[in-house]
Amino acid sequence: MNVLIIIVAAIAFFVAVYLTAMFLNKKGLLKDLDNDWIPDVLEDKVSDVKVEIAELKADLKATQDRLSKELKDVGVAIKEVGNQLGDVPQAFSGKKRPGRKSGTRG
Repeated sequence: MNVLIIIVAAIAFFVAVYLTAMFLNKKGLLKDLDNDWIPDVLEDKVSDVKVEIAELKADLKATQDRLSKELKDVGVAIKEVGNQLGDVPQAFSGKKRPGRKSGTRG
């Protein structure tokens, strides 16, 4: 008996929603030019959100590319610092500086 009441209530609910949508559509309050039962206002909002998401994805991709290049530059700089760390003990010991002689161009 309870199942029958639930089924009847569900059918009554869907009929009420359908009749309300029909009434609003006929009165012009629910504009739906393409008759797909989705209000045009809602379709416009969804398309606007899709455009904004596409723009945000493009911005995120550009930021990701810039960040990737910057991290590569930092990696190169850290490697150079690591290569030059071996020269520090020699500088304290008084040995001559390795590398290019001063006053010459490479």
